[in-house]
Amino acid sequence: MNQSVSKEARAVRMSQADQLLIQIVLKNTKVTQEQIDQALADCQAARAENRDLDLAHAILAHNWLSRAELYKLVKARNYALIRQEDKRLGRRMFRKGFITKTQLDEGLAFQRQLFKALGDIKRIESILMDDGHITPDQVRDIWAEYSSFLKRKGDSPVEPKTDPSLMKRGS
Repeated sequence: MNQSVSKEARAVRMSQADQLLIQIVLKNTKVTQEQIDQALADCQAARAENRDLDLAHAILAHNWLSRAELYKLVKARNYALIRQEDKRLGRRMFRKGFITKTQLDEGLAFQRQLFKALGDIKRIESILMDDGHITPDQVRDIWAEYSSFLKRKGDSPVEPKTDPSLMKRGS
């Protein structure tokens, strides 16, 4: 997050996905830090009442962004999260000798082009398998190694989802 993070935002324990969404919203919309703080407060209040309210829906509830705008921003956030993880996975594939640096760079470039052109998010291992650069067994090997590494750190692989309810009409 940027350097001028408010006290309210720092007080809330946020996921990497929420932090990234806040950065994208603040950079690409007219939503202010004060509005973000209000949305975070709404999320905390909902948790205290045992209700489920995520940051995107809290922003939507205040009508600060349209459903279409928010859906687009959440997809951009998901792409950024997957891209970070795919770079890590790609480096592991390269270090194990499964692919060359050129193959990795071309796969990541194709991934970026696909997202820009169609809004589709395709994982790097799928791109590399489609191109015949790696096998399903190699993918399983990399994911097992990577998942084990994340488990030791207390993390899990990124599984960002774009909530289809962001596109529904009404509340």
